[in-house]
Amino acid sequence: MVCRQPYNIMNLFNTLKLHSNKWTVKSVRRFTAEEIAMVEKAQVIDSQYGSSVCFFLKNGMTTSVPLDHESKSRIGDYIDMNTAEIVTLEKQGELDINRIRG
Repeated sequence: MVCRQPYNIMNLFNTLKLHSNKWTVKSVRRFTAEEIAMVEKAQVIDSQYGSSVCFFLKNGMTTSVPLDHESKSRIGDYIDMNTAEIVTLEKQGELDINRIRG
């Protein structure tokens, strides 16, 4: 008979990256005066994964952030940055993401 030494069995799930099924709201905030001052206009555009807000910056550059699903704005609408909100979403195992609600 062979005597086997006891060994520690590592739980497989303790070593894997876990994922939640749902993004949840981490924070909601308004644009700062500095952010507003940088933008010439903000317009909702059609993008690869749905609607996004395209920010036309005063320095001639553009950047875009996806539109939040609760937003009332539609493609072609201009966003009022004084009332719009930045929604930060979190999900276990993922980096935070931002959406624009306006």
